Amino acid sequence: MILILGGGLAGLSTAYHLGQVPHLVLEGEASPGGLCRSREVDGYVFDHTGHLLHLRDPRAERLVAELMPDAFRVIERRALIRSRGATLPFPFQANLHGLPREVVAECILGFVEAMGVPVPGGSRVSFRDWSLAVLGRGISEAFMFPYNTKLFRRDPSGMTADWVSWAVPRPNLAEVVQGALGIENRGMGYNPTFRYPAVGGIEIVPNAFADRVERLRLGARVAEVDAARRTVTLEGGERLDWERLVVTVPLPGFLRMLRGVPDDFRALADRLDWSVVACLNLGIERPNVGGGAHWIYFPDPDVPFYRVGFPSGFSDRVAPAGCSSMYVEFGLARDERPDLGTLADGAIEVLRREGFLRHDDPIAVRDWIRIDPGYVIFDRDRQDVLARVVPELERMGIHLIGRYGAWTYSYMERAMLDGLEIARSLASDSARAVPPAPRSRAR
Repeated sequence: MILILGGGLAGLSTAYHLGQVPHLVLEGEASPGGLCRSREVDGYVFDHTGHLLHLRDPRAERLVAELMPDAFRVIERRALIRSRGATLPFPFQANLHGLPREVVAECILGFVEAMGVPVPGGSRVSFRDWSLAVLGRGISEAFMFPYNTKLFRRDPSGMTADWVSWAVPRPNLAEVVQGALGIENRGMGYNPTFRYPAVGGIEIVPNAFADRVERLRLGARVAEVDAARRTVTLEGGERLDWERLVVTVPLPGFLRMLRGVPDDFRALADRLDWSVVACLNLGIERPNVGGGAHWIYFPDPDVPFYRVGFPSGFSDRVAPAGCSSMYVEFGLARDERPDLGTLADGAIEVLRREGFLRHDDPIAVRDWIRIDPGYVIFDRDRQDVLARVVPELERMGIHLIGRYGAWTYSYMERAMLDGLEIARSLASDSARAVPPAPRSRAR
């Protein structure tokens, strides 16, 4: 029996691709989907913050077409950056026009200087050193450092850069100069287009898997995992046996509930860090709030949130007619518990100041979603912990996948592919473990 801990996208994809191989998904919540869930509030559909489907791998494209034919619109990204009173196209480093002239000069000169600096190698280089070497001091101090400090709640010198190279586009000098002169550089980065459901929120993706997974138990919270006995004990005391265990639940919590492993495993959980996302959803009784933007980054330190998105810009079916929806994302440290009313009032005031809300906009909905853990912190402790636990767990038949199981920076396509890949590997192992049927003797 293969047990799968967590009924989010990675766990459901694993179960779907296992097919007839014996398995069971254990999901602690009352509904599947994990972070890909949606909820309706007074006619507005809100996802658990911005969840957009970016497809680059042909396997994922085939899978989505198979499970959800014609369910998505393909949308050309319109992402912006609001900084120092200017609104810029994304990415910052290739679209500097509109910033104060001294900032533009510092960014260009810093980029030129960085062109002569070797990019530091090795997995343990800090994000700060990587950004200075790749983008230069001006761009780093104007955008990369303040934005990511707000997002991760960690100083850039305390983070490693092993999450960033694929996600941050590096322009060439011509693109930097053109962007500084107002010639927009379009289509840069890993997500120049995205897909979003024509009807409903993003939860249609996990629901499409869940509808095809027969062995899914909801409300099944795990209390203990014994790696030596190969058992899982649920909160009610029920005990389940497993031959292989696929873990998609957050790694720190999993390590704390683990038994039958080396003594230091539980203590290692304390070395893993993360930020929390507090997401304020707003329903506004006015059309086209956002002016056609899909999301906007806010790096400036005097703005308390790091990003704002406009779901009603993805689809006209997630807000009542003539209305708009927004999500406002705040990065919090693990122990931060701000007063949400005060936080919402301050955010709305800043949105008015920046021109994205009018003072007379009727706000019909204020809704909060707390995502904990939110973003995994990449640092040297994380590297050391994973190097210690992953090989040992693999030897015990325990496989870590997905954003939180593998404790990594991930996205929806990768979660689906994680499930596909581990399922194929386990199915292959299962087939090899079955002895061949005895041949009939010739008569």
